[in-house]
Amino acid sequence: MARKSRETSVVVQEEAFTDRYQVLRAIGHGAFGQVILARHLLTGAEVAVKVLEKRMGKSLARSEKRALMTLNHPNVIQLFQVIETDQHVYLVMEHGGRGSLFDFIPDGGMQEEEEARRLFRQITCAVCYCHKMCIVHGDLKPENIVLDARGDIRLIDFGLSTVVKPGQQQNESWGSLQGPTGDNWKLGIILYFMLTGNRLLRILYPELEFPLHVSAEAQELVKKILAEDPESRLSVGDILKDPWLSQGEENSSSHDEPLPSLSDPTVLTVLFDMGFDPYTTWVSLSKRRFDDAMAAYLLVQQQISQGTGCMKPGRRRVVPQPCPRDPSVSPALPKRRASEPALHTSPLPCEPQPPEEAQESGQKVERSSSVPAIRLRFLHDKTPTPSIASQPDSVCESPTPCISADSHVSQDATTAHPQDHRKH
Repeated sequence: MARKSRETSVVVQEEAFTDRYQVLRAIGHGAFGQVILARHLLTGAEVAVKVLEKRMGKSLARSEKRALMTLNHPNVIQLFQVIETDQHVYLVMEHGGRGSLFDFIPDGGMQEEEEARRLFRQITCAVCYCHKMCIVHGDLKPENIVLDARGDIRLIDFGLSTVVKPGQQQNESWGSLQGPTGDNWKLGIILYFMLTGNRLLRILYPELEFPLHVSAEAQELVKKILAEDPESRLSVGDILKDPWLSQGEENSSSHDEPLPSLSDPTVLTVLFDMGFDPYTTWVSLSKRRFDDAMAAYLLVQQQISQGTGCMKPGRRRVVPQPCPRDPSVSPALPKRRASEPALHTSPLPCEPQPPEEAQESGQKVERSSSVPAIRLRFLHDKTPTPSIASQPDSVCESPTPCISADSHVSQDATTAHPQDHRKH
């Protein structure tokens, strides 16, 4: 307990963090640091912050930072900002408000198989995406999967993740439970836990025990993922094509939709009112710097999409550097054409603008009279649109996958499971 209190005081004392966030409480603790709940001072948004001690977990911090700065998927935890001091790395992320999958699954497993299917599809899509982005999670388990306020999955904790180069084959030294095949195997362990409430630490062939409420199709999928013959086990691509998992896919929720664009003029306008230079923000997003501007943009964008609106607490106001309101430090904004409207500088509510496509096509749209239509055309003149071309447009597609979704387990993974352990 003393260690926890000491670490919390260190977090509060570091101005690089407290100038931007208000510490609310600790929500997790590990060997290399802690996870705290904090509030972003500019927007009022609550975030989860993983605080890693450099002297103890440098490689772990590097792996997690690298993975989260690469990934951009609706079922992978969203990274907002990275703050580094001499002693700590602060990874500011979205907060999965409903806790971990481990705590969510009741004793005896999920009774509603349709909900289990929906959640497992999201988990599998997230893992498939990570593999196609050359990242192996390496520590898949119910504790590292959280649910957000809407009940959707977020994959977390990439401290043990591995980056695989495009075209690289699985290294035999990785062992039976490492690499992409290890992730695939653990998907079977997770699905079994979701359906039964039991943690499998050893597979007892030839039969796995299931409660009566689990359908034959769901049982068959678990058995195919955890097949005794390594060559017969399903790849992540095969899992996604399984008939049981494909049921109701056409009615799946918003997790199948691509993430919002990083070029929303409404969000850029709100940030301008907060004191961020629009062009500097644009460059920050384009280069994925995960700095003050990018964090504010992503948080405002999230608030708009969730309909919560921006809240600006009065405790502290962070002034980003350089600030467009201070001409002594701010680069001059590009000159606008006479036909273009001036940027509005009065406070703006966090409400979405009508789509630009609808305006150009002549469709009738409704907007608040307090929110002016704005086209930040000078941004397009300066630099190409920030691209996430390396990101797939949908959750299970990628233009250049470096780990095949159809790769199969090539080694026997059963030896790492010493016993059958029931959840208490």
